[in-house]
Formats: sequence, C-alpha cells, structure tokens
Amino acid sequence: PKDKILAFVTRQGSSNSHTAILARIMGIPSLVKTQINLDDAVDGHQMIVDGFDGRYYIDPDEEVVRLMQEKKHTADEHQRQLEAYRGKESVTRGGQKVKLFANIGNPSDVEHVLKGDAEGVGLLRSEFLYLGRDSYPTEDELYNAYRKVVEGLQGRRVVIRTLDIGADKQADYFQLDKEENPALGLRGIRICIRRPEVFRTQMRAIYRASALGPVSVMFPMIASVWEVRKVKEMCQAIRDEMAKEGIPMGEVEHGIMIETPAAALVSEQLAAEVDFFSVGTNDLTQYTLAVDRQNPSLDGFYDPYHPALLRLLRLVAENAHKAGIWCGICGELGGDLTMTETFLDMGYDELSVSPTRVLELRKKVCESEVSPK
Repeated sequence: PKDKILAFVTRQGSSNSHTAILARIMGIPSLVKTQINLDDAVDGHQMIVDGFDGRYYIDPDEEVVRLMQEKKHTADEHQRQLEAYRGKESVTRGGQKVKLFANIGNPSDVEHVLKGDAEGVGLLRSEFLYLGRDSYPTEDELYNAYRKVVEGLQGRRVVIRTLDIGADKQADYFQLDKEENPALGLRGIRICIRRPEVFRTQMRAIYRASALGPVSVMFPMIASVWEVRKVKEMCQAIRDEMAKEGIPMGEVEHGIMIETPAAALVSEQLAAEVDFFSVGTNDLTQYTLAVDRQNPSLDGFYDPYHPALLRLLRLVAENAHKAGIWCGICGELGGDLTMTETFLDMGYDELSVSPTRVLELRKKVCESEVSPK
C-alpha cells in the first residue's frame, strides 16, 4: 500500500530509472546508489531519509533529529506558500501561456494529479498496466483502467502513451527474444507494428474511453515517417471496425513521442502527419549522447543540458509550430526549473511533470518575463 511507504533507499539503480520516476510521481523520497547495509540488523531501527541532500540516517541522535525536523518545517512552509498558485492560470508576466500537465503510471495516480493541481495528464505510461502479471490484459481490463482515469480527471485531458514494453520494462509473457542492446531493440511502436493484435486491443480500449472525456493518444519510439503512416492506417481500420459495431467514440488527437534523434531531425515531415509532439527527454538524451540512462556508472556522462540536445529540442518546437500543431515535453527535464525559461523561449506549449512539481513549476512560469513569439 502506497500510503504506508514514507521513503525508500536502494543500493543500486539510477535517478533516471523508472522506479525513481514512479517515486517522484507519488512524492516519495527515494535514494539510489547508496552504501546502506541491507541485513536484518537495520530492522526496527529509526531512520530518516533526506531527499533534498540525498542522505539517510539510521538511529539519528537528537541533534540530527532536530535539524531534520527544522528542514521538514521549512519544506512544509514552502509548500504552503505554493498553495497561492493553486487554480491560477499558467502564464508568464510577458503573457505567454503554457499548459502544466502531470505524468502518471496507473489509475490510482489520478489522486496525485488532482492534489497537485495539474491541468491534465500529459503522459499516462500505459505499459504499467501490462507489467506485474502473467498474461496480456483484455480489452475490458484496459478500458476500465482508462475509464477510471478519464472519469477521475473530471474533464481534464489525458494523453495516453501506447505501451512501451521492451528495454528496461520486460513482461515475460511477451516472450521477447534476449537482445544484446535492448534499448535499441524491439520496443515501443515497433512491438505494436510487429504484433498488431496487441495494438488493436489497446487502441479499442482507448477509443472506447474517449467517449467519456477528452483523450489523446501518442506513440513511442518513432524514428521514421513510414512508421507513423502505418500506425495511422492501423488506427483508422480499428475506428472503422468499431464504428460498424456501433461503439461510441470521441474525437482523439493522435501524436508521437520525439525520443530519437532521427525523429527530431525529420520532425518537419512528421509534423505533417500528426496532431502534436511530446518530447521524451529521458530517451532523447540517452540516444543523442549514446549513454545508457540505466547505467549508474555513466551518470557523469548523462548530460541533459548538452548543446546537441538543446538544438534538437528547439528544432522540434520550431517544426511543430510551422505545421500548426502543439508540442510539449513529458520527460524528466520538463520539471527542471533551471530549464523552464529556456523551454518557454523555445515556444513549448505544454510541460508534463510529476504531480508534486506542478505548483512549483507554475510559480516559476508566473514569475518569468518570457513573452509570446
């Protein structure tokens, strides 16, 4: 039960791993790559986890407890001050508007979206509906999960990413071959194209849920225009099939994730095929720099501020607006307050972050002087 978890500490892992990302969604302090002793000797002992400085204390003395209580009080007061931005429009002093959405992993995370005052969900990582089980979810199971999200958001938009199984997210029942380079292997949209029956089940569930509220869908790991055209053809066939069956559906925007340098470089051609872009900065960074973001020994080489990456991000925004479509960022970099004004200057229309980051990000936006282009 998530409400019983105050924090967690691991000996391995990476701050860019999906485990750490999910912890941020839930607002749970987490430390990775620590030297903690995991034997039974720590059971039953008092422990303090400082998520700000990346430190933990086992059986802390009175002075440490006092200092940590003061730090917690300061953090609580800062959060209280952020409440002044709840319900406010996300617009800069210069008049530029941006939508602040939230990233979630499953229907139960909707409560964090509402608590965080996000304007919608910019990334529903639907692959987590496929993990932790021994068989494919049925159409009804997927539909019921999406229905809970759509209804729970009370009119806010949800952008559902089609399953991104593969690489670091494995499900045995997919029976994927062992790969030497899984990050470059059969994952994301490649699985959906190779296994159309899996894609069909998910898209039918998504289209059914779209009858209940605003739903958009986006496809991960796009590298070529032909992939988008193939997926659009598959989607149209599914919608035609459902229309003949008399199944209610809403209007659904179809977008793509920009996660590969190839997609960024041909974004002008891709923009003509879709309704929006959403940049996955985590993967775009690792593919641009040839750095495995799951490898903790490469943390010093994983540079989300690399000029090559920033050049690609600007190019994507320019090509999106040239084609008259909106573009957003749903990767972890979207919540980096040191990059907010840069993204606003590039013209990004939406930033989707962990729910706990929304109010802080809105404060940053509202204090910015960036003006519309």
